[in-house]
Amino acid sequence: PNGAGKSTLFKILLDQEAPDEGLVTRQRGATVGFLPQESAPAGEETVIEVATGTEAHSYMDGKAVAKAKRILKGLSFKETDFDRPARELSGGWVMRTHLARLLVQEPDLLMLDEPTNHLDLETLIWFQSYLRNYPGGIVVISHDREFLNQLSTHTVELRQARLFKYTGNYDSYLE
Repeated sequence: PNGAGKSTLFKILLDQEAPDEGLVTRQRGATVGFLPQESAPAGEETVIEVATGTEAHSYMDGKAVAKAKRILKGLSFKETDFDRPARELSGGWVMRTHLARLLVQEPDLLMLDEPTNHLDLETLIWFQSYLRNYPGGIVVISHDREFLNQLSTHTVELRQARLFKYTGNYDSYLE
């Protein structure tokens, strides 16, 4: 439920907040990518620059650009959007550019806080399919039960300041 501490747990895992007790350990060299529920404001960079994590076209790697374009198209961007300044986009579309950046970077652990909030059905279906084949680990906070059922293999319940792990998707957890 809202207020249970899910976002606080993410902050602890991201070293943005200290745990009340215990330690958080990570595998050495592991990369973590985080998509917050509310996306950061966009600056002067273009959509493709945000997605590739670069500031100028001249420095972009060809493979990263090709991958970014595939992902942006999957997230329902048109090719004519690629060179648009990200600041011209609505908040939901800016969130998609940041999501594209994470998918291009392909961190070892992908942490997503309510990633489906701004996705239409077609994009949601593409995103679920993409995540099914994601090579790293994924931790998701979501109220979208169908999204969780499609992707999750384990559910963690945060109750009374403790974590309880269940094997299976969200429906299995409810049972």
